[in-house]
Amino acid sequence: MRPIAITLSIASIWVLLDFLNTSFFGFLQVSPFIASIYWLSGVRIVAVILFGWLGVIGLIVGYFIGGVYIRGFNPQDAIILGILSALAPMIAYKTWQKINDIKDDFDGVSFYELISLVLLYSFIVTSFRGSYFFLTGRPSDPYNLALIFSSNVLGAIIMMYLIKYGQLLYRKI
Repeated sequence: MRPIAITLSIASIWVLLDFLNTSFFGFLQVSPFIASIYWLSGVRIVAVILFGWLGVIGLIVGYFIGGVYIRGFNPQDAIILGILSALAPMIAYKTWQKINDIKDDFDGVSFYELISLVLLYSFIVTSFRGSYFFLTGRPSDPYNLALIFSSNVLGAIIMMYLIKYGQLLYRKI
């Protein structure tokens, strides 16, 4: 029962944040599938780091629901982009751990190592989304790929700093 609760919680949080993102940060949208800063990319990394495969499944479910009911995507786009976008942080995280010999406890992880995780994740998600856009006849030129990459890098860094400073504020309270 606990794995289902975790998965549904992650999906619910994703849908809520997606709604807030489109409601308050819609001005950052460049196209239906690309934002100039996509701060939810940091949520993906955190969900995978904290909950592993349950995080991946929760992200897929949340992306599908938010994609169809908030953003108006067709179900095929929502499920495929949800799967690709949720697998990217898992692949990046596991690869990053192996390359840097880092365990799940994050003891001694430097700022530069964290940035390397964000860059690796952003490269993978850009590759996945760019490939899907190419295969479906959507714009996948270098400009759009650069936008996807930079929006994920900026968004992940912003979200991680918000989490870090939120944690520091919580400790002081």
